[in-house]
Amino acid sequence: MSEFRIAPPFADQTFDSHAQWVNRASSWLTCHVDYNNTEHGDTKGWRGKHFTAMCFDSFGRPCHNGGDFRRAEEEGAFPVWWIWPDQIVDLIGKAASA
Repeated sequence: MSEFRIAPPFADQTFDSHAQWVNRASSWLTCHVDYNNTEHGDTKGWRGKHFTAMCFDSFGRPCHNGGDFRRAEEEGAFPVWWIWPDQIVDLIGKAASA
């Protein structure tokens, strides 16, 4: 794995360890006012817009499930950070102007 690391773009949106993710993810990743998880459940048809946080390890790999977070721990890829969909445009703007 490359030693290139991506710094978390938002200091208050990180998990510093696997244990912190286990203990805090359910509350931290559902706290946005627009949070809406439409991916899971047995309901069919339109259930509204999907709005959930996207997590990435410090190597830039997406973390979708426990296995991804375990890999991040085993490979020293913490902190894992997250971004909300409404933050993406601002983040791209910052990168473009850098």
